[in-house]
Amino acid sequence: MSAWYAHDYPQDLSFGYADNHCDIKPDFSYPLECKPSSSIGRSSVFSSTTDDSSNIKSGRSTADDIKPDIIEISTEKAPKECVVCFQPTSCYHYDVPACTGCKTFFRRCLVTNREYKCQYGGHCDITQGQDCKGCRFERCLISGMNAAAIQYPKTIDGKKIVEKVKVLKRKIIEDNKPVVAKMLPAFSQTKERQEIDFLLYLEAKQRRLRESTYNPNELFRTSLRDLLQKSSQLNLADKYEKPSEWPLNQQAIAERMKLGREELKRTGKFFVACDLILTIEVAKILPAFNFLTLDDQEALMRHVVVVNMVLTQSFYSYLQHLDVIIYPNGVVPVKMDEIFGRTPMQVKIETHTRSVQSLSRTSITPEQFVLLKAIIYCHPACDNLSSEGREIITKYHEKYSGILLRHLQDEYGNQAGASKYGSLICLIEAYFHFAEKSKQIHLMQKINRKCANISCMTLVEECMQ
Repeated sequence: MSAWYAHDYPQDLSFGYADNHCDIKPDFSYPLECKPSSSIGRSSVFSSTTDDSSNIKSGRSTADDIKPDIIEISTEKAPKECVVCFQPTSCYHYDVPACTGCKTFFRRCLVTNREYKCQYGGHCDITQGQDCKGCRFERCLISGMNAAAIQYPKTIDGKKIVEKVKVLKRKIIEDNKPVVAKMLPAFSQTKERQEIDFLLYLEAKQRRLRESTYNPNELFRTSLRDLLQKSSQLNLADKYEKPSEWPLNQQAIAERMKLGREELKRTGKFFVACDLILTIEVAKILPAFNFLTLDDQEALMRHVVVVNMVLTQSFYSYLQHLDVIIYPNGVVPVKMDEIFGRTPMQVKIETHTRSVQSLSRTSITPEQFVLLKAIIYCHPACDNLSSEGREIITKYHEKYSGILLRHLQDEYGNQAGASKYGSLICLIEAYFHFAEKSKQIHLMQKINRKCANISCMTLVEECMQ
């Protein structure tokens, strides 16, 4: 995890992570005790002398408004390095610790409307002196540089630039570019934004493992209880790469499967088992989870693990603009039945299509997706939770629900945001329904195909009960 910063981790921003599970922790180490002068569009902990409220709303500025764009901070709280390039700095520019070079570069890119693309797939390390404007600009975006804090010339519509920056940042996250895994969350504007960024960071790690050669066959026969006591494997994300031949076409997959079980085991990936494992690995790092007893952890996972597995599979299929679940290697499960001459199960077709279409109808974003997953992870309507465990889970369920509502109202306005919130919360019941259907499909496939190899997968069997 080379992109993490070697600073002390503040106690008040630790979110209660348990060291016994994983060393993945977001770095929010920059102290933000600044002298406030304007809180428009930012948390009250920030201080900027850049724009008054009217200019921030309009995205424009006048000659009389030209002021320094450096946040005032005490010398004890001054940052030591730029979050973009790691060069020494003692200033905040555009709401993040940044050097003058990166501040000037970011402003110039936006004012001149220039777009730079990396020629090497986004793998340049500008912190080691590599000169790549594409990677540098992406790091500026992901680090949290605030486009609304820039003084724009009168001839430029700053509001349009701010909206464009939002779209660019969202696309970087959706495309899961290398900079996401390296930097999220490098810096955040509010504690609620920190929560969202940390969830996005975990999702980037989960996605990288899911779309890579990572294939934990040795865990398939592990019991759920034993897996919960192991260290999280998300910190292995950077050790794996995406297979160059992915996605395979359906016929190539069928031919590979016909070669036999050993060939499939060597080259294939059982995504139901892998997705269940990764869903559990994320849960093990969530702060709420680490306040629970092992019995409560196990009960909660049995309740929600298949729900979030189906939601995850559906979301990444939705991102590919498909209307049916597809795995990262190119497998479309409902089409494989046709290829092998099996009669497709209607319940499987409906579940694998409706689960994706539900997300398409809501046009869910990555931020909304990770918050919805967090709410489901903390679903208190679990029969076997202890009273203490239910109280803890209810607290975090309400916390993530509140963050989602406020995030949506900030994005769409109070009324439209509340309406969007209602449509997203309605998805929770739908995905519990899809999870039950997935369990039925699993049972029917075992019976119809006499899948002894699936029956001996202890973890899958426990989760699908």
